[in-house]
Amino acid sequence: MLAYIGIGSNLGDRAAYAERALHEIAALGSITRVSSFYRTAPWGNPDQPWYLNAVVAIETALPARTLLDRLRAIESRMGRVRDEHWAPRTIDLDLLLYDDLELNEPNLRVPHPYLRERAFVLVPLAEIDGRFATLRDALAESELAGVVRIERENVAAMPEQQISSVAERIGALARFLAESGAARVRIERGDDAVEVAAGRRRASSDASGGDGATEIGSARVDTIKADLVGIFRLGRPAPVDGEIVDGDRELGYIEALGIRTPVHSTSAGRIVSVAATDGAAVEYGQALFLISRGR
Repeated sequence: MLAYIGIGSNLGDRAAYAERALHEIAALGSITRVSSFYRTAPWGNPDQPWYLNAVVAIETALPARTLLDRLRAIESRMGRVRDEHWAPRTIDLDLLLYDDLELNEPNLRVPHPYLRERAFVLVPLAEIDGRFATLRDALAESELAGVVRIERENVAAMPEQQISSVAERIGALARFLAESGAARVRIERGDDAVEVAAGRRRASSDASGGDGATEIGSARVDTIKADLVGIFRLGRPAPVDGEIVDGDRELGYIEALGIRTPVHSTSAGRIVSVAATDGAAVEYGQALFLISRGR
């Protein structure tokens, strides 16, 4: 049977996740065609990072239900968490088509029910199977404009998730100062702004009335990163922005394959930002905490 599978990722190293997904899918049959990678606007929930999308065609002897179950297992191994509809994800594998069959079973519908509506599916699908060019061309130009073919080496230049909260912006600015040597940096968004200066660094939000300053410290800002893929959990009591950490404290842990790996502060300091969300999937190298040393 010829099946078409949609691949999507909008968290972490999207190219690495897509390439790994292709490797995993190859074990389910024989890959016959793979589309280009495409940078695509998020669909359903626009308040999230842009996606990397592709479509792969595979000859497989697996029944449709078994194939879907195997795809879900791949997602799980790659850190996909299904706790919110249209939420950001490390990997998304959709069974788009299964030969010429039409199936409408619990949790299994092929062709995919949104196939005709999604430019990020139809554009790569039409690339590897010209039968779908008519459906692709029937989409509005505004929808097609949100799907841009990219060279694989340029994936890192894709726009990341917008930094929305004051705490996240402070953390991002502090990290930039620590790594770049700049004296002052500022983010403006609408009527509010956040600014961080080197030296005795201060961060303030104009939207908070000007007196909501948070000292970041006078020394370096260290980034505590995840050293594996899994589900991140904050410790109890949960660490918070601005909290002083005395010595080496366990700030949380990453759970993977039933094993909890602690995340430590490594030494004393002040928490600049809790950069990861409790209960969220994290990938290797993702920032979990920003800690200022010296105050």
